[in-house]
Order: sequence, then structure tokens, then C-alpha cells
Amino acid sequence: MYSVIMGHLGSDAVAANSIANIVKNLIASLALGIGNGGSILVGNELGAGRLVQARRYGGKLCRISVISGIASGIVLLLVSPLVLAVTDLTPEAAEYLKWMLVMCSYYMVGKYVNGTTIAGIFCAGGDSRFGFLCDAVTLWCFTVPVGFLMAFVWKCPVLLVYFVINLDEIVKLPAVYRRYRRYLWLKDLTVRN
Repeated sequence: MYSVIMGHLGSDAVAANSIANIVKNLIASLALGIGNGGSILVGNELGAGRLVQARRYGGKLCRISVISGIASGIVLLLVSPLVLAVTDLTPEAAEYLKWMLVMCSYYMVGKYVNGTTIAGIFCAGGDSRFGFLCDAVTLWCFTVPVGFLMAFVWKCPVLLVYFVINLDEIVKLPAVYRRYRRYLWLKDLTVRN
């Protein structure tokens, strides 16, 4: 749906969006590793009935995800001039790309925190339903409808539309943080006879 929205804004927007998403996804791939590794660490502790240690690991993973997200955002900003130098875009598309990469840098913190908590910690505790609901509500009740209205109805500028459709990870953060702090994921997964 994001491609449909951006596609409506012209070929320069599509070209810049495509490159920005590739760069963003390459840098954000570490978030998947942290989330998957965190799922194993927390899951092992929950499976062994060591809830205190699982909670400690969850806290450490959250701190690691925030630090990694900030660092990845900085890396993205640092490689932006190189990305702009190696691409052959129209001046308008290059300007879009420059600002899209800046916007992708804030996305990193949300991506890392959400990837670690939703896909890692929560799933390790058997709380995968929350992630599904969180993603579905954010996507279908906020970013897609608002992005669609901005592009097709209100005819907003390209960069404003891109900003809004990249808010999905940021919009989820308060709900994810609340869910994490309630410790509903912290369950003894062992079967006792």
C-alpha cells in the first residue's frame, strides 16, 4: 500500500522512495537479529522457569535496542552522502532522497525497539497476538488511511506523505512500552507435573 501511495506522487517520488527503503532495510536488518537472538535468550530463561533472569535479559535487550537504533540512525545519516553520490537521479528525486534518508534515521529507533520487543521478547513469552494487533491497527487504522488521504485527497507534498507513512514504528512505541512494562510476556512456560 505504501508503494501505491508513493506511486501516485510521481516518478521522482517513486525512485527516491525505492532507494530510501533499500538503505533503510539494509541498516534495519540488524534489528531482526537482535529481536531473534533476544527471543532465544528470553525464551530459554522462561522455559527454564527463571523469570527474574528473563526479566533482566528483557531489560538489557531493550537498552541494547535503543542504543542500536540510535547508532543505526547515525550510520544512516553518515552514509547518506555516499548514497546520494552513487545514485543517478533527477535533481528533484535527489532532493527527495536526501530528506527521506534523514526521515529514515528517526525510524531506526522505533524499528529496533519494536523489533526487539514485539518480535523477540513478547514472542518468547507467547505474546505474539499483541504484535499482530499492534501492526494491524497501526497500518490499517493510521498510516495507510492517513497516507492515502494525504496523497490522493489533500494532495500533500511528497516529503510530508513520506514522513507520515514512516511513522508506523513511532506510533507503536507507547503501546509497546506499556505492554512491556506490564510484564504480561513474563510467564513461566514450563509444564509442571
